[in-house]
Amino acid sequence: MSFAEVKKVNGSPALVIDGRAYPPMAMTTRFHKPEYIKRLGESGLKVFFLMTNTDWLRPGRDYTDEQGIQRHEPGGMEAFVRNAETLLAEVPDAYIIVRIGLHPPVDWMETNRDELITYQDGSHEPAILSSEVHKDEIPGMYSFASGKWQEAAGKALKEFCDKVDSLSFADRVIGYFLAAGGTSEWYPVNMLCDRGKNKYGDFSPSFMKFYGEFLKKRYGTEEKLKKAWKKEDAPFEKPIIPNVQEQYFIFMEEGIMDAMKYYESAERIIGKNIDMDAEKAANLGVFLNMKDYRYVADFYDAFHEATAEAIIYFAKLLKERYAGKIVGAFYGSYGCTDFFNSSTATSTLPILDSGYVDFLAAPGVYNNREPGGSVAQREMQDSFRLRGQMFVAEEDSRTHLEDSFYRDAMGLYDVRDSIVTLKRDFARVLCEDIYAWWFDQHAEGGRYQHEEIYKLFRRQEEIAQFAYGLDRNKENEIALIYDQESCHTVSMYTNTLMLDYYRTSDLPRIGAPVDYYFHNDCAREDMPDYKLYVMMNVFRLTDEEREVILQKARKNHAVVLWLYAPGFINPDADLVMDNENIEQLTGFKTGRIDHTCSPRFKITSLKHPAVRYAAEDRRYGYIDRDVHSNVWLENVILPAYMNPGFYIDDPEAEILGTYCELGLPAYGLKEMDGWTSVYCAPQILRAELLASLAEYAGCHLYNKDDDILCANKNFVMIHASYKGTHTLYFKNPCSPFEVYEKKYYGHNITRLELEMRLGDTLMFSLCGEC
Repeated sequence: MSFAEVKKVNGSPALVIDGRAYPPMAMTTRFHKPEYIKRLGESGLKVFFLMTNTDWLRPGRDYTDEQGIQRHEPGGMEAFVRNAETLLAEVPDAYIIVRIGLHPPVDWMETNRDELITYQDGSHEPAILSSEVHKDEIPGMYSFASGKWQEAAGKALKEFCDKVDSLSFADRVIGYFLAAGGTSEWYPVNMLCDRGKNKYGDFSPSFMKFYGEFLKKRYGTEEKLKKAWKKEDAPFEKPIIPNVQEQYFIFMEEGIMDAMKYYESAERIIGKNIDMDAEKAANLGVFLNMKDYRYVADFYDAFHEATAEAIIYFAKLLKERYAGKIVGAFYGSYGCTDFFNSSTATSTLPILDSGYVDFLAAPGVYNNREPGGSVAQREMQDSFRLRGQMFVAEEDSRTHLEDSFYRDAMGLYDVRDSIVTLKRDFARVLCEDIYAWWFDQHAEGGRYQHEEIYKLFRRQEEIAQFAYGLDRNKENEIALIYDQESCHTVSMYTNTLMLDYYRTSDLPRIGAPVDYYFHNDCAREDMPDYKLYVMMNVFRLTDEEREVILQKARKNHAVVLWLYAPGFINPDADLVMDNENIEQLTGFKTGRIDHTCSPRFKITSLKHPAVRYAAEDRRYGYIDRDVHSNVWLENVILPAYMNPGFYIDDPEAEILGTYCELGLPAYGLKEMDGWTSVYCAPQILRAELLASLAEYAGCHLYNKDDDILCANKNFVMIHASYKGTHTLYFKNPCSPFEVYEKKYYGHNITRLELEMRLGDTLMFSLCGEC
């Protein structure tokens, strides 16, 4: 029997089967075209994810369709066997990871309505639940907290495994990928808070029980719960589910956007009133009023953890059954997601620390995927690496072989467009040292059915094998630091702006590689030290968490950049939401503007080395680039605003930038005891200011041309943002070898000028020919 595991190979986690490392890429596709499968195998793809269902969900049936034709729907195991046999006939040395749907059948949901997401009036919301291999109209979404569903699905999973283990090709099955919820990605297909219908949940007995246990774990006693919630009747038994009005902060931008839209014309519209500040009792601008409504954040934290615990439940079943099979699931979306209703954001670490899951996965976001753009990822993948686990990107990278809608939406019109973007996406996987599979979503397969793409895949397999033979310990100099709990203390758009759109617009254009962590890892001895830390969304921090972060910064006199409202919320403080909480963390005395205001600022100290690449008279503090969806076809950036706004009110700070409209300090620097604190009071700092600060901190920049750059100590990839001359700067004299052209671009050089078209992708080995 084959033995698969995730273990470190040359310093970083890798998929290892029978002692041999299998670097990216893997493949997920359908099996209608045997010749296509054969060509993929010949291109070096040996690990395939096979999508299927349990026999519980799809037992198989014969039926007559609407045209009177006899049809057969295969059961889950029947479909799996058929696809596996097709795969192994064409690629005999292929390995299989079973992507198994754990959804309950419709009749089970009809019979077990107490196990469905339940609203305050006792109702359920019918919906369509679909994955890649099933689609059902359901009476309501099953609750991931349901022990009854977990037990029944676990039984179905066990029966599926029993049958797999008896198959002649059982030794080719190396793992399981757990699928549930919408599109297999573990999100409920019902809105938990339906503002249009004034309905909110989840009041199902299963979730209410889980929520109570969650609160016991978080607070210990009901006395502490009552104090935190400021409610004398706060119980563990039936905890409060926040109503629609108490969740107002999540979508508070809608009122502000309406006010901005009609600011000029409201007086000429009968009955039109605008509220520029969108203020209610349960919010302080975009923030949840954590002083009086902390239970709203606790509720959503519990909702997300219930999903995580369900994944852990099924993963444990498999890990206790098997040695030598890897287990993963979709979870941990910090982009292209609903940070509240989707239930897959804020409990990544409990899954990783459970010991039962080898990898978690997510697709890249669906913005700016065309040539010249960047496919941002959704997770903090270096927190995985520290724990010896893998983040896996589902690279559903489109090609020019899509239908006309997606060809145009993705900007992929010919094979050249496909090749340059596939090169870009592969380079990100290799340079960031994650794992990935290509995902062919075509109804019968064929997204990558082209001679040039087969040739590309074959070459990428050679590059990856070469890369995995090198020292894979990471030596990046910049770390981006994120917080899980803060997500449920700010509005949906604030999360999306800072955690999703910013990762598309500016972070890949700094010109230097970055690592992604949750702040919790700053307490780990094995987390490397960095020259520059960027604190992305650390709004909610306890006393202990603050001290851990500052100790980390002091270890090597690092530069720390804080964005917007760092540490504004301190659950341990007498004043839970207060400017002094920001000062206690960052060292900056700050002021606050409790109404809607502009985040735009200009650099006023242009000669300071920390802003050396700043553009005079450019307005900073917001995303001023085009960020658009390639799937839903809309521009996603709202007009820029802050509410509340923050500013620097500290005579000891060096002021680097001043708000355009407010005339108050917006960006500053302050030397602290053993570290340097830099505060950007708006939510966003543009790429060239990040690059300036990186150089100020002693970090190396490979590129200063606003291109998409991926790099590690072994490779550098540049994806051109425009037609013209582009320059790479290497850390040390080297002989850059372009891995696709198989030629050197010079020897013993530190600078390389390149003439490139928009979207051209060049990837250089710094370790010789490969």
